[in-house]
This record gives sequence, C-alpha cells and structure tokens, in this order.
Amino acid sequence: MTRYEAWPERVVRQNVCMNNKLCAVVVPVIYIDGAAHLVFEVRSSKLDWQPGEICFPGGAIEPSDDSAEAAALRETEEELGIHSSRMYVWGPLDYVESPVGVTVWPFAAYLDTTAFKLSKNEIDHIFTVPVGWFEDHKPTEAKIELATRPADGFPVGLELSGQTEWEKRQTYNVYIYHYNGYKIWGITAHIIRNFLDIQRQMASSADEAALQK
Repeated sequence: MTRYEAWPERVVRQNVCMNNKLCAVVVPVIYIDGAAHLVFEVRSSKLDWQPGEICFPGGAIEPSDDSAEAAALRETEEELGIHSSRMYVWGPLDYVESPVGVTVWPFAAYLDTTAFKLSKNEIDHIFTVPVGWFEDHKPTEAKIELATRPADGFPVGLELSGQTEWEKRQTYNVYIYHYNGYKIWGITAHIIRNFLDIQRQMASSADEAALQK
C-alpha cells in the first residue's frame, strides 16, 4: 500500500473504551384497532437489577448468540413467550452506549400476535402505548452529572494519580415520559426517541420517492 492509496473498504466497528455489558433489545410494535402500539415490560420486583423498572424485552448478548439481533429475538422469546417466527424485524436502530454500564443494540420489530406467556421470574406485567401518543407528548428533560476518580491500582505518575475524591466530568441527558401513571425513562426513553426519529426519516423518504414517480 502506497501513501497515496486509500484503504480497502471496511466495516466500521465500535472501538470499545467502556467496560459495559453488551445487550440487545426488541422494540416491539403491535397493532390495536389499526393503530401502532409499543409494548413495554415492567420488570419483576424480585429481580436484583433494576426491579420494577420499565423496559423493552431483551438482555445480555451471550457468546452463543450469532449476532445482537439474534440475542434480542432470543431474549424476547423467553420473556414474552412467543416464537421468533412471530416477530418481523424491520431493522436496527442506533446503538446506545450508556454511562450506567450497558451498551444496547435495539431492533424494531412487528409482532403478529399478542398471545404472550410472560416469564413471571422476570416480568411482572406488560402494557402498551400508542406510537402516536409519543409524537404528541414531549418527555420531561433532566440531566445527570458524571464524575470520575481512579480505581485501585491506577498507575502513578498520571494526572489522576493520588486523586481520592470524585471529580465532575460531564453530564448526560435523561428523558422521562409520563403515561397513565407509568414513568418511562432511562435508556428506554432514548431508544423511543431514536425510534421516532427513524420512523420520521422513513416516512419522509417514502414521500419523496412517491413524488418522484
């Protein structure tokens, strides 16, 4: 390869710098009386991690999973009790690298059944929200501060060496949707916003294509 020669085309991958847990979720869409709804899970209060919180079906990407999408479908099968053949994946959303310790790959999918058999060990109950409701209701916005300090064993001689107190570094945005007594927030709210943005882009592209015919 010469200095004037471009590299061969390559797939750009994530350059991981955070020790996050890798996860994948399905953003499940069902239709009720002709209107699109998102399906949400309320996690069991018996769980050690995020008990009682609202989320989309999904979980950790295991070494046995062929892909993030495969992990999302597998977890959704286990949690909602439906076969992956009843899930029609529309496509991936943008992945979320969260400062709370997880990186999440979401996939939007249409479910052609509502005959769910919930995993009661993980899920307390489910509920749905019309997609149009999110279009008409803006979330509450807030910020959380991030701070850092070196962990045990951090090398001496660097700027952070000897620092024992937390030092403010940055903030990240938090969005909260309030729907019929439910508070939908955190990573789930970020995924909803991204889903809505992509839906608008798809609709705009379809409109442009129709005009060009």
